[in-house]
Amino acid sequence: MFEFMFFDNELRQQFIDFAHERGVACEVVEDNMGLIAAVPEDIPDTVSDALDSYYDELMDQQAERVDQADGTSTHQVAGIRVTLQNGQPCMIRLEPALANRLLSAFALEEMQTLVQAIARNLENPDDGPVCKR
Repeated sequence: MFEFMFFDNELRQQFIDFAHERGVACEVVEDNMGLIAAVPEDIPDTVSDALDSYYDELMDQQAERVDQADGTSTHQVAGIRVTLQNGQPCMIRLEPALANRLLSAFALEEMQTLVQAIARNLENPDDGPVCKR
């Protein structure tokens, strides 16, 4: 399944409707990181490309909504859950615009791995050189 992450239910529903119009059923998933619409991987390339393009448009709309937010209760937030070395879960909060930018370059699993690596290195700091022999 290909997963498309949203931080706004209305935008996710627009994506689901768009996919449905093209004969693609979406699986709706809600997790700690956001709202997900998952589509099968075995769809035609033309449909996949159309979904990707529409998702990019919706992410632009999401960014505009975040920019227009005035900090009241409608303010959107995003986060990634990591597990600390002692087993304690921890939510890393991100500004939605930053989360959207990261998701435009990384798959959800890659973003999770990146944030987990940062958390691990914060717990075990190493100020030495990056390149070691």
